[in-house]
Amino acid sequence: MKISILGGGSEVGASCLHIEVADTNILIDAGMRMHGDEPLPALGMLEGLAAPEVILVTHAHADHIGALPIVHSFYPNTPIYTTPPTADLMRVMMKDSYKILEQRSSLHQTLVPYTEEQVNDLLDSLLLLPANGVLQIGNVKITSFRAGHILGAVMFLIEGGGQKLFVTGDLSFQAGRTIPGAHVPQDLEPDVVIMESTYGNRTHTDRNTEERRLANDVANIIANGGFALIPAFALGRAQEVLLVLQDYMDKGLIPEFPIYVDGLVTPISRIYKKYPHFLKGPVAYRIKNNGDAFLTDGRCKAVGSSKEREEVLRGKPGCIVASSGMLIGGASSWYAERLVSNEKNAIFITGYQDEESPGRKLLQVAEGVENQLELNGTSHEVKCHIGKYGLSAHADANEMKRFIEKLNPTHTLLVHGDDDARNQLGAQIDPMYHPILVENGETYPFEKRASGNGIKGKRVLQNRSNIELQDKVGCMLLYQKDNGQELKLALCTGVQMKSNILLCQTPKGKSLKLHLGQVIETIGGWNRAIDELADAVAQAFTFNRPFLEKINWAKLPNRSLTIQEIFQFLQISTIQEQLAVVIALQSLSNENRHTNNFGFGIYTVDEKVKNSLISLTLPIQGLQVNPAHAMEVVRTYLASNPRFIRCGVEDLGSPREKIIIYFDFPDVVRDQERQDIIHYVKENTGWDTDFSASVRQDLLQAKLAGLIGHSTGSPSIHLHERKVVITGGEPDDVKGLSSQFKEETGFSLQFKEGSKKAPAEDEQIYRSTIHTKRMENNQAIAEAKKWAADRDIIIFKTSIKQQNQEPLMEVHFISPEIAKKHLIDLEELSFRIGMPVTYAKHPKQNEIIRHTLEVLPPSWELKKNPSIHIEKATIAIKVTTLPPEVELSEIRTVIAKSTGYGLMVEC
Repeated sequence: MKISILGGGSEVGASCLHIEVADTNILIDAGMRMHGDEPLPALGMLEGLAAPEVILVTHAHADHIGALPIVHSFYPNTPIYTTPPTADLMRVMMKDSYKILEQRSSLHQTLVPYTEEQVNDLLDSLLLLPANGVLQIGNVKITSFRAGHILGAVMFLIEGGGQKLFVTGDLSFQAGRTIPGAHVPQDLEPDVVIMESTYGNRTHTDRNTEERRLANDVANIIANGGFALIPAFALGRAQEVLLVLQDYMDKGLIPEFPIYVDGLVTPISRIYKKYPHFLKGPVAYRIKNNGDAFLTDGRCKAVGSSKEREEVLRGKPGCIVASSGMLIGGASSWYAERLVSNEKNAIFITGYQDEESPGRKLLQVAEGVENQLELNGTSHEVKCHIGKYGLSAHADANEMKRFIEKLNPTHTLLVHGDDDARNQLGAQIDPMYHPILVENGETYPFEKRASGNGIKGKRVLQNRSNIELQDKVGCMLLYQKDNGQELKLALCTGVQMKSNILLCQTPKGKSLKLHLGQVIETIGGWNRAIDELADAVAQAFTFNRPFLEKINWAKLPNRSLTIQEIFQFLQISTIQEQLAVVIALQSLSNENRHTNNFGFGIYTVDEKVKNSLISLTLPIQGLQVNPAHAMEVVRTYLASNPRFIRCGVEDLGSPREKIIIYFDFPDVVRDQERQDIIHYVKENTGWDTDFSASVRQDLLQAKLAGLIGHSTGSPSIHLHERKVVITGGEPDDVKGLSSQFKEETGFSLQFKEGSKKAPAEDEQIYRSTIHTKRMENNQAIAEAKKWAADRDIIIFKTSIKQQNQEPLMEVHFISPEIAKKHLIDLEELSFRIGMPVTYAKHPKQNEIIRHTLEVLPPSWELKKNPSIHIEKATIAIKVTTLPPEVELSEIRTVIAKSTGYGLMVEC
């Protein structure tokens, strides 16, 4: 393995790494410096290095991508991979980098290092990392991990030839307001880690405190008639600042004031909006429901021209969030020139400031070191307020130290930091991880071990538990890969003593390596056939209730016990019972259960513990079969039941979910039959059962038509009274029909004269029989949209109205006829939102006509627009020539399926 540092080694800027591993050459990033006479990395080093077979981009900040156009011109056929958000962000950032280089070249009368055409060629060549984040290039496998920091930022694990290299790029572990923090890989133990060290000499202050300080200080400046300028990195920091200020306004913690957004902040924020699935949940929710989370209408105004900027400063005081974040040119520098000399105004710094940047010099003014600030070649007396706030998107020294300890590498190369930051971080990192402060222009070779695995210098950890590890060979181990994951079983077959790794085999024969820390319990030896163990594991881990119900937990004494002592007291002999007991004990609280350093459990038993085990009220893994299996058992058991429609799983707020069974007419299912079903499901799946009171109202009409012998029109259905009222004269055998209808549906049948419209109280209302907490109105409407999307149901509107002094959601379908196809779905919606639901009784006539016109073939030659007949639920058209019957039938089917209306065709 050989690592060459072209830039970004002993500095923040111009990051560029050339890596050779397993005869495969990789280039990671190629950025530019934001100051000085040498903006680019030492690209001349590439002449002495092998051509890269792939170029990887960690994220879209200029100090990591600014030199890529030149690199791409050197290697036009080399693929360049990055994440989809980074690719989109690069299209904005690269154009801006080129503009900065042009301005710098014009100022210093130097050549621009690359052309606009080279920028466009680069952007046209970008390739996207696969969704699983894994690439195979040459002899190496490259895996990407979320790095936090900004949208789309990733770290890379490079594996090949028995060697592992981990490159962090820029990373942040504290999740900000926009994106989650870095994904911390488990059990990698790479040979080499290359890690940034921007803030290696400091510990971040409390994020909430810093956000509160910033919001309050901005509000105070504006309240006193001044402007608050926040120079912010357009990518990442600006979005965080916008969310902080708006959140404090939303909560009423600061007054409302205008926010002006300038520079690259606007286009970058619009790209963030495209990737809600990369963002934190609350931000994604705001984007989904409001269309944006950053540039909020009425509060945030995008500014883009000099004229608009002048209008901002002549207008009402407000907050200006503008790039660049270090006041190196751009919109923030323009505003600073005009605000810095007025004591009413303020400039608030929220991010890293390079040593030579105007932003750093402004902080020195605040410290009393200077009193003048040079911007765009002009010196200004500083009279405005100056503030500094810790909203960093980089890990601090303590986090980076813990990260290295978690990765457990052989060598640690510290890059992307000034001398003080790297020196202090290097001193904090344990010498066992061999921290190296690299220098630009240097190459760091690592010699492969003779065994072919790893590189020389690999530590052999002192093994203080050889005996305990050896004793586990031949034992069954209950383990958990990560906290919160399912418990599993493995058979220990050997030990790697140098690395304290347990070599194991799963009951299905798959090889497995475990750290001692992953072992939850050492159950005991196994010397019988592996197939027999596999069968026992399948039973105990899939459905252990039958075994646990037979255990006499009262036999246990009230004291701390090992698992072998528990087996003895309970007189357990079969492997299925042993496994079931071990699994059950893991559901005890931390007060009653812990695992020592050698993978043995200690269980503190008292009366409360025994009662909870006897009643099986603990969240025991395997106490129920999985939902899909449970529902399959129910469907098989009720396959011949004429009343059964479907079953589902619903969360009722109890410790466990329930199986809900739906019948077409639930009132005719007798109590004894229900009890038999409950008992069977519990015994065979471990699931509790409930029955939906939902009635298939559409089948009521079909049942009526079958009994009476003709259509009954639209009867009034009184769900609460379990009554159906038909307008019209009574048939001859009304008593027999009513009796049969009652027996088959559970509804009484009534006839009345006249054709009056059913009164308002007859409005069909659907409500879940299972009580759930009622959502707030806006939440309920949002949930209704999600409900419709989940089921591919098209709805046009949802509204909340009052009926009988309680809220009622009305869902608007294209027509009532379509609504009636989703009556069971409406009951489920009622369950989800905690309020009754009905559907609008008037069709969307324009939508029906529009859809009809869309599906009608042009060859039909309409004479005039279609007409709607609501009372007949039909749409009529006139054509020049009647179409073929087959074609007519197909079109009628399409229209009926989407609108619920029939099609009448005339010449």
